Amino acid sequence: MSLGFSVEALIPRARGGGALRMGLVRVPEAAWLTPAADLTARAAVFAAEPDCVQVLPEAEAAVEEVAKLLPSSPARGGVAKRRRGEDAERVLAPLDRGNPSVGPSARHLPLQGRIDAIDGLRSAASRVWEDLCILTPDASGQYRLTAAALAFPTDWHLTEKLGHALTPIHAPIHGYAEQLAAGVDHFFTTLQPGPIFGRTNWFVVASDAWRYLPQDDPQLRFAHVTAENAGATLFVRCERQTLRRLPQSGAVLFTIGIHVEPLDRLSHGAVTRVAQSVAGIGSGEHERRAAPFYAEALTRYAERRNRSPELVA
Repeated sequence: MSLGFSVEALIPRARGGGALRMGLVRVPEAAWLTPAADLTARAAVFAAEPDCVQVLPEAEAAVEEVAKLLPSSPARGGVAKRRRGEDAERVLAPLDRGNPSVGPSARHLPLQGRIDAIDGLRSAASRVWEDLCILTPDASGQYRLTAAALAFPTDWHLTEKLGHALTPIHAPIHGYAEQLAAGVDHFFTTLQPGPIFGRTNWFVVASDAWRYLPQDDPQLRFAHVTAENAGATLFVRCERQTLRRLPQSGAVLFTIGIHVEPLDRLSHGAVTRVAQSVAGIGSGEHERRAAPFYAEALTRYAERRNRSPELVA
């Protein structure tokens, strides 16, 4: 089974509860990135949210390699240019906010070099649908997030994760350290240049926004959702993730492609699987996904769909 480019195609590949697992599949080069995507929304984010692109010094070579690896055609809609003074302020801001994971070496990279690296990564990410994250090993062999272009985050902020190792990055995921950390670390250490691996996950959310950064209380966020309107008010958000080793720099490139659909545009089988997955996740993860505030409505909606297929819009 391939790793497709839609929520409907990705759901069967996603974990359906139980213990955490990577769930990796091989991805052919021709199916690495989303084809023929409308990149207008990404261009708008990169123009409006300069902090969504960050590069630490140790990732500069990898950024240059990624820029050469990705398609060369520009994104539709373009990316707004900023004055150099604005760029300098933007580059220094994450360092001045006291991020303890950003080492002092970041300040010794020439300012123009940091600006060029950020502009290069922004340009590369504006040419594809996927967000781009670069992870490089530190002196101890731990892989750290050292560069990213994150236009469409799913409830996380780049400035909070930049410079951190894999386990701290995934700290909000219940059970990650116990069930998955060792396997993920081994995969990153042994991944060879050439093969591309992919996986997917899912979230049930109350918004179809590409940038999903909720600030409200989840009880309020899902208060309007009922079994009767869940088809239009609940959305399945999938991250299509891939990993590959960059042969020259040795960094790992992690891509995240976002796909979102309301329940009423999914098949009965897909809705049933999502409802069963929500019911099957453990207590800690259940709370992290805000499931207590929509699970009952989702389950009842899925049951109604199975009894009355004509409910689909």
